[in-house]
Amino acid sequence: MHVRRLTPNRGTLPHMVHSRIASALISLACFAGPLVPACAPAQSVGDADASDAAADASTDDIATDTTTCTPGWIEPFQPSPRARFPAGFLWGSATAPYQIEGGLGGTDWAEWERRGRVVRGERADDGPRSFQFVDDDVRILRESEQNAYRVGVEWARVFPTRAAWDRCRNAPVATRASECTAAASVEGLAYYHRVLSLLRAANITAMVTLQHFSLPAYIDDLSQDWHTQAWMRPTIVQDLAIWAEFAAREFGGDVDWWITLNEPFIVMPAGYLYGVHPPGRTAEFSSLAALGLTMIRAHVAMFDAIHANDTTVAVTSGPLMPARAANVSIAHHVRAFFPHNCVSRADRASADRLEGLLNRLFFDAIVRGNVDLDLSGTIEAGEPMNDPAYRGRADYLGVNYYSLTDVQSNNAIPVLRGIPLPDSLDRGLPKTDFGWDIYPRGFVQVLNWAGTYGLPVVVTENGLADAAGVNRPRFIAEHLAAVAVAIQAGVRVLGYFHWSLLDNFEWAAGYCPRFGLYRTDYTSPMRTRTAGPGVDVYRSIIRAGEVTDALLQAQPMYRTPATFCASAPSILGDAGM
Repeated sequence: MHVRRLTPNRGTLPHMVHSRIASALISLACFAGPLVPACAPAQSVGDADASDAAADASTDDIATDTTTCTPGWIEPFQPSPRARFPAGFLWGSATAPYQIEGGLGGTDWAEWERRGRVVRGERADDGPRSFQFVDDDVRILRESEQNAYRVGVEWARVFPTRAAWDRCRNAPVATRASECTAAASVEGLAYYHRVLSLLRAANITAMVTLQHFSLPAYIDDLSQDWHTQAWMRPTIVQDLAIWAEFAAREFGGDVDWWITLNEPFIVMPAGYLYGVHPPGRTAEFSSLAALGLTMIRAHVAMFDAIHANDTTVAVTSGPLMPARAANVSIAHHVRAFFPHNCVSRADRASADRLEGLLNRLFFDAIVRGNVDLDLSGTIEAGEPMNDPAYRGRADYLGVNYYSLTDVQSNNAIPVLRGIPLPDSLDRGLPKTDFGWDIYPRGFVQVLNWAGTYGLPVVVTENGLADAAGVNRPRFIAEHLAAVAVAIQAGVRVLGYFHWSLLDNFEWAAGYCPRFGLYRTDYTSPMRTRTAGPGVDVYRSIIRAGEVTDALLQAQPMYRTPATFCASAPSILGDAGM
């Protein structure tokens, strides 16, 4: 197979950094992954010999025809042997508050919309409106026989104003609990307590995310100097720790599963390299190390705050026995990484470097206490190694998996030293409506890699954009078969959450991508939820507790999407799919 190839200018920071590669990096699932399954053993950038790197750079070892070796992603998917899913397995779907609730005008994302930074000028308020119709969300969870739901609690709904938040965060520690409760929105608290009560009454386990991309406008004010806002804000770690402390104390009686941050290392490139998410900065490579460390520190502080304040076991059955009051992690986006040219030492080193930065770095910090402060690819003298200030801050690994990324070396690009090539390239694989390659074999790689950390694993997101609904049944069957293969291999996978429960607002891409198990009718005043073809397959697997050969063989082959969804506004030029 010949893979269509792009050759950037190696001498300067290419235009692709600002436009075309955004389609490979930015959207719901942008990049990252666990392994570099090259044709020859991958060479870690941290271990690469300097003379080899120099030779690669000087001789340009990128072949003109990649048929000189077979790309790793071409190997067929053979989902066997497979295990049955264990007792108590969490069968669920995932959503995020800003994407489904509506009425969150006091956030940075609402301002982002007002500035016209979403395709077609679309607005989250026109979405599923779960703030009004949450009963329908719980109804379809029960209808599809799911027993778990990853749902968010939006900071800006609970503390909608700067005055309310300041009253909470500035209160003395001795009285902070009462002061925060008094400062919180009565309506906001009532809504989230109602959501959790509905789930509990339906015997559905809640997994709660505390920060899913959007931030209160008083934390990320887009009218102010970006150096002082959001993840650059000097007090952001303390703010998030107090928010987690409050949420754990307020909702812990109904929650045992927590996500502190959703895809923190997607926020960095989306907001600070490619400018398609708030704060809209481009090529801020010099800020990446500080941003990464801040996000790691924020998770550590939130982890500690949740464990200190959620001491109540809410659910006495499930995949972890004996049950624990708090199980805390992040939802971390990973992809299976490949070198664009599998005989190129430079491409293999670049793919491994990106995998290390975008996947291993965060987990290495919060599991093992090893922190790559300068993003060099190695832990050097003076950097934290087995540091108790970071180590042991994950009770399980939350893994989001969607697809693969292939990487072309480019030493002119700071920090990254390579370009994740656009998803829209033809790799001989079926595509989603977002142009992402459907690659279930990579899911096995990802889960096997995650298992090397010695912790339980939960698939916190996995899904596809499929407006017609024709590819979702096979996608679900194949990807759950991949999970069963990993379980058979010894990975302790405790649960699977499909992205998403229902069609919703997909950030900069608006409403074109349809990720829902259930289709949302945006023209209906009631935002009617209708089961898509994937529901029957998912429910069948839940009932059987396994993915049978008969079920796999019954699924129709993938079809080419009729249309592809743009991943970002037209201001990015050719960034669309």
